[in-house]
Amino acid sequence: MNSFGKKYLRNIVSLLSVLVLTLLILFYKSFGIYRSIIIGAEIVTFFLSISFISNQFLRAFIWTAYCLIIAAQMSSIINTGGYIIPLTLSNLSEFKAVGHEVLTQVLFILLLYVLASIPFYFVKRTSAFKLSLLSFVIFIFMTGSLHQFFNTAHEYYKQVTYKPNYNYPEVAKKFLKFNVYNESDMSLYFPNGKPKNIIVIFTEGMSSKVIDLENNLGLKITPNMDSLYNEGIVIENYFNHTAATFRGLRGQLSSAYQYRDGVDSKGEGFFQINSEKVSDTYNHRLISLPEILNDNGFNTYFIASTEDHSNLNTLLRSMPFKKVYGMEDFDWHINDRMSDKKIFSALRTLVAEQTSKPFFIGMYPSGTHHGMDSPDQKYHNGSNSFYNKFYNYDFQLGDFITWFKKSHFYDNTLLIITADHSTFPVPEFKQSFNTSSDYFVDTIPLIMIGAGIKPMKLDAKGNNSLSIAPTILQILNIDNAPNYFLGCSLFDLKCTSKFSHISVIGDSYYRINLKTDANYSAEQIDSVPEVVDFYNVSG
Repeated sequence: MNSFGKKYLRNIVSLLSVLVLTLLILFYKSFGIYRSIIIGAEIVTFFLSISFISNQFLRAFIWTAYCLIIAAQMSSIINTGGYIIPLTLSNLSEFKAVGHEVLTQVLFILLLYVLASIPFYFVKRTSAFKLSLLSFVIFIFMTGSLHQFFNTAHEYYKQVTYKPNYNYPEVAKKFLKFNVYNESDMSLYFPNGKPKNIIVIFTEGMSSKVIDLENNLGLKITPNMDSLYNEGIVIENYFNHTAATFRGLRGQLSSAYQYRDGVDSKGEGFFQINSEKVSDTYNHRLISLPEILNDNGFNTYFIASTEDHSNLNTLLRSMPFKKVYGMEDFDWHINDRMSDKKIFSALRTLVAEQTSKPFFIGMYPSGTHHGMDSPDQKYHNGSNSFYNKFYNYDFQLGDFITWFKKSHFYDNTLLIITADHSTFPVPEFKQSFNTSSDYFVDTIPLIMIGAGIKPMKLDAKGNNSLSIAPTILQILNIDNAPNYFLGCSLFDLKCTSKFSHISVIGDSYYRINLKTDANYSAEQIDSVPEVVDFYNVSG
């Protein structure tokens, strides 16, 4: 065989190796025939497009960069069932929460692509200019991995370069209110009168589909949460209004949407700014639940599983809570966050320290974070990390509730169990809990026990977690307070809000609709101008 034929043979071997590797991954993850064909066609046309480049080093560099993007997308498909999304990029600095497995996986897949491409690296240009040009023209119309990556990068760029309009009095006026809810008879729910204290557990990434009584799979993963269904108020058909944690916590405590989440190209994202910058930018930016409670004589605290000086704790301090606790406050220095076992122990310690003054305690346990497994309790043989971490969470919650019921706080303190947002719908989660949710918007738990509550089930009818702050204030009979709340109290039957059924994650908008089978689900919609206006208020 002459040298010309050897060049083409090497090219064909490299191209086929890369194609086979990609298609095997896509086939393994059942990614869909049409999308797999598009990705395969993109690889072929990109390969031929750069074959004309005579400089071997430049050609190798471009191909390796392309392989890195393909490897990242394949890793995303393996782990999430879909392409990389802006939320993934904005939370890159939180990779320690899930260990180094994903990074190792990306590097391993990249190595496989590089090994498959070795013959191509040593071949001089082979394709004719016209063939390369034709391939490039076809390539630019492909909507495969590279196209999707640039779309994601563009959306992420819009988020990290977002500059709110800090002189916003005019646009803010249409959101400013001076009452929270319409009066209704709360004795129907609290026959002994309003609670003195409130504890809210914002569970990391928990869809209500995890709860045994919701999924009806007989898994017995959440026996403690199941038992609460006969003891308290259970709110059904209640959805998260945003994601992920930074948006979810601030958004629920302020009944607000928030555009920015994660890192910023200018070093001003929530993962990057220090406490002084947070205070300068976000203090008094919105009127939050803890701020209103502070003005009404409450001690307000928040326990986060993260480090005391982490960016999440810094953001929480801007709410402002009177005290935000991190893991160092409870003598915990393993990895970068407390386990669920430890944080529930910390909650018990803090509650036990309270005296006569009314208190509000928020808590964020993160042991159910995407990619994590339980370091303590295991479900059966421990082979399913989703079962393990939610089983462990339920176990630790059950231990706290056992203590809580025996304490003198139980009769005057309302315990609310909810989530910062729903579970990210990766294939393993969907298979484990037999759910078909395709969006990062789903039903989340909202369970209330203690304080002499009357057990019952209530239907939120698709309302979202913009409701939690006004709901808590109505429970406490605190109404007259200036606020920018977008949601309605779930006990307020007269309130209506156009935002109560709209969930928003950055530039992605979803409407919660009632389907013909009497169930609620999210569907993606176009942007809502009023939300864009509100971003200028909230940041």
